[in-house]
Amino acid sequence: MTDIVCSRCQTLSRLRRHGLPWCEACETYLVNDAGSGTWVSFADHEHRRCAAENERAIAKSVDLVNEHLPEVQRLVPEGWAARRHQTDGARCVVAIDAPAVNATSYLSPPDGKFGWYVRVHNRATGVDFPLYIDGGARAASFDTIEAAVIAAVEALRVESAKEAWRR
Repeated sequence: MTDIVCSRCQTLSRLRRHGLPWCEACETYLVNDAGSGTWVSFADHEHRRCAAENERAIAKSVDLVNEHLPEVQRLVPEGWAARRHQTDGARCVVAIDAPAVNATSYLSPPDGKFGWYVRVHNRATGVDFPLYIDGGARAASFDTIEAAVIAAVEALRVESAKEAWRR
């Protein structure tokens, strides 16, 4: 049998509780993390699994944005800009900027459960909000990038009209 060494405290674990490896120093059950080959607590194993899943989702968002950005750039009105936007450790989105308004629409790519999400950030008011579907307080999801762009452009036009009204 392979030695089981707790990755947290580096203690050799020979004890088992309820048939599972137990680290006496950390007072926790241990599980083998297949990614690293080390023995970790269940909590650390779950944390590593979630982190790896998040990294895959970020990479997929980058791929989807890169794939659809040229189409978005063709769909936005003349004089408007569509660009890739990503902050450290976050999923990649498409940002649409209108020339006459201090706001940006962000299109989040599908996550496997839902389609494209659109949110608007109005820098003048400091308000950031998603677009909603009729009949409920649930964020709208668009099946195609074209539908998401149409909704994003319309939302920016509304923000532009509100900004003009405030002046």
